[in-house]
Amino acid sequence: MADSSAPTRVMMAVNESSLRGYPHPSISCRAAFDWMLAKLVRSNADGFHLLFLHVQVPDEDGFDDVDSIYASPTDFQSMKQRDKIRGIHLLEYFVNQCHQLGIKCEAWTKQGDPKEVICHEVKRVQPDLLVVGSRGLGPFQRVFVGTVSEFCVKHAECPVITIKRKANEAPRDPIDD
Repeated sequence: MADSSAPTRVMMAVNESSLRGYPHPSISCRAAFDWMLAKLVRSNADGFHLLFLHVQVPDEDGFDDVDSIYASPTDFQSMKQRDKIRGIHLLEYFVNQCHQLGIKCEAWTKQGDPKEVICHEVKRVQPDLLVVGSRGLGPFQRVFVGTVSEFCVKHAECPVITIKRKANEAPRDPIDD
């Protein structure tokens, strides 16, 4: 039987804003984080241990602005280092908020397909709960874009809460989150 005095371990998948870029969190994950603080944690900071996961999606060819024909091993190393730094800056937002509130937390980055990596990390880390933000895509957009939150609800090996962003915070195009 699990220790009832152990803090509740909540994993939260976070991503960057497509509008503002790194190191700014997306509207959806900020809304989910705010909801989690207001509705779950409240004033019980000692009762929770938050786990932040950011999954970086590698570029198809590995290059943003570099022509792959002229790439050198040094180019690959500098891109890996740049991506790592960008992920750390994104996670820093959530870690700083937790430290200000006295909430224990951990944060890490992984690379790959977000929905697959999140479910794999849930299996590996075994949190009590997974919290993910939802962009609120319509049925047509979901067919072409797919949603990480729907996949996690179906495949994660723990309870999952999806939090929609507030209507007044939604950009004109839900993809721009």
